[in-house]
Amino acid sequence: MIRQAFISNGVAYHHGIVQPGQPLADFEVVDLGRLADVDLNAYDLIVVPRSADGESLRARRYQFARFLDNGGVLIALGELWADWFPGCRWEQECREDVLAPVITSDHPLVAGYTPQDLHWHPALERWCCHGHLVAPPDAEVLVRNSAGDAWLYVDRTTTNGVIVASTNLDPDTHTFHGSAVARSFFDQLVAWAREEAAETPRRRERQPKKLAGLYSGVHFQRAFYADHEFAPEFAVLPVWELSAADLHDYAALWIPRESNQHELVQNRAKLRDYLNDGGTVICFDEVNQPWLPVGSWSLERAAMENVRVAAHPMVAHLSPEQVNWHAHGAYEDYPNAEILVDDGDGHVLLFLDDRSFGGNLLAGTMDPDCHVGFGTEKTRPLLRAILTWVRNLQQAPVGAF
Repeated sequence: MIRQAFISNGVAYHHGIVQPGQPLADFEVVDLGRLADVDLNAYDLIVVPRSADGESLRARRYQFARFLDNGGVLIALGELWADWFPGCRWEQECREDVLAPVITSDHPLVAGYTPQDLHWHPALERWCCHGHLVAPPDAEVLVRNSAGDAWLYVDRTTTNGVIVASTNLDPDTHTFHGSAVARSFFDQLVAWAREEAAETPRRRERQPKKLAGLYSGVHFQRAFYADHEFAPEFAVLPVWELSAADLHDYAALWIPRESNQHELVQNRAKLRDYLNDGGTVICFDEVNQPWLPVGSWSLERAAMENVRVAAHPMVAHLSPEQVNWHAHGAYEDYPNAEILVDDGDGHVLLFLDDRSFGGNLLAGTMDPDCHVGFGTEKTRPLLRAILTWVRNLQQAPVGAF
């Protein structure tokens, strides 16, 4: 059985179309203003109606991207101006948008309809028309205007999920206002989307898990997660969405320097439970607040000229020069910590603890992610080594580490 959600921000027809006898009566209604507190990955199908708050949607754009990475089906309707899901670009009305459309496919979504059936805004220009879309490469455009601009497309290639984007065909609005054709079209759309959503588990299985990259809105964090080499490895997880996220959907949780430690303190029990349940946490923050389950960080200056690299498989191939830039403090050694990089004088710069929990904690003070975010090349070898280690953990049999 699929789980399906309707994202509402209280508009009249948002309320109307989920009432008994209406097309979305059996959907769970999720308040857009509280979306950060919801794990969207728990759903298979999500409908976002026209006139949803674009600013709030944009603030949750990474949440929708993770849902789609996880194989979900998204129906997005109306003026999609806020760039809140991957691949979409909306443009304001042009002259052709008030003319009858062109149906370009015999796709099941439009089967049985004529251009006249789908011509819902034949009024004067600049009256009540919802513009058009620039479809992403390889998306299947089903309905367009006579200039070639998309009104309705299906996108299976931009993400691991399925996106249906429709702008000048807004069946939610017209169903609420009594259009029989719009109701028929809406019912057909939802039925098709449910069939697609039944395949969500299969889509989830076909893509390796990404790392959840915790994001506190800091510029170098943003640049790191957008880096040409490392971006494909990460699903960006804004810190405000941490409490609702199921961390087991990801290969690991990456916590960069200058993260919001107030929120991490609020989630310290969640982090400990995740580690105890076999999860992997990678931390490069200056941990001066009590949320990391183990390790004692201090603002001590390490002797970087004496850096040593251990023989551990993760880092043994790296030379001291490849891990030598600077450090933001140091950790103290403790019995369950395996020191990977230190200065030979009691200052631990990178350690692994795979004994205190069912999972793995890797923590350090050299912030290689931060420096890639600033544009440096030097820290890439260490990042590659860590990511290779994470991938090996994912591929190893249970109990191998």
